[in-house]
Amino acid sequence: MRKAILVSSAVLIAAALVFAGGDPWKSKPYQQWDDKDVKRILEDSPWAKIVQVDVTWKAGKDSSSGDMGAPAPAANQQGPTGGGGGKMMGGGSSPAAPAANTPVAGDSGSSSGEASFLVRWVSSKTVEKAVYRKAELAGTMKPEDAEKELAKTFDVYELVVFGPDMKPFQSADEDVLKTSADLIEKKTKQKISPYKVEITRSPDGTKVQAVAFTFLKKAANGEPTIADDEKGVDFNCFVGGAKIHVSFDISKMQDAQGRDL
Repeated sequence: MRKAILVSSAVLIAAALVFAGGDPWKSKPYQQWDDKDVKRILEDSPWAKIVQVDVTWKAGKDSSSGDMGAPAPAANQQGPTGGGGGKMMGGGSSPAAPAANTPVAGDSGSSSGEASFLVRWVSSKTVEKAVYRKAELAGTMKPEDAEKELAKTFDVYELVVFGPDMKPFQSADEDVLKTSADLIEKKTKQKISPYKVEITRSPDGTKVQAVAFTFLKKAANGEPTIADDEKGVDFNCFVGGAKIHVSFDISKMQDAQGRDL
């Protein structure tokens, strides 16, 4: 009995040490994430990158303003496919939506210097869990509802770009943005173009708040667009004088089950 107690105690201590440090997406179940864990995942993790961009535009009165938590595409927003595409924007709840008020320190936009943009890989299960956990902590979602949403699967990759000054996106439409952005595999240099882009605007329709870029997981020949042995991809978006470039290290975009894109 004493030996069993000692063994049990050792296991508990080891578990406590694991949970005490390290990456929250690996060290503990999402139901135990606190506000700090959620904030880290959504703002400073392998799936979320803040990039500083030289301001070559003039931020006038018509530029979007606010914090880095400008709302991403709203939940249950229907895409052109009418529900037949991916869960994020093609007909299901968007896990980006509850994170509307995520604050991130950064330049609020000016006529000179640098502006900040947050690029978030929102089709990741880790990000999805963080957003739903944030909603749970805020009391706007029940745990059982989060579980139902998490049981759904993606057939696309989706990235969302937002920031305090979205002026570069203000005059661009979806078709322009489809030709202004891409993912490039570091190993093969293969370029993946978005098959769909959706712009979220303010309630009055005058200001761009977020832009979602959707990429297919499989090419026309059935092969994966991002190879299983690929270690990293670059996201590029050049629009309205803004040159947004972010490198994602796929080898670090891992949860307890493996690669998480």
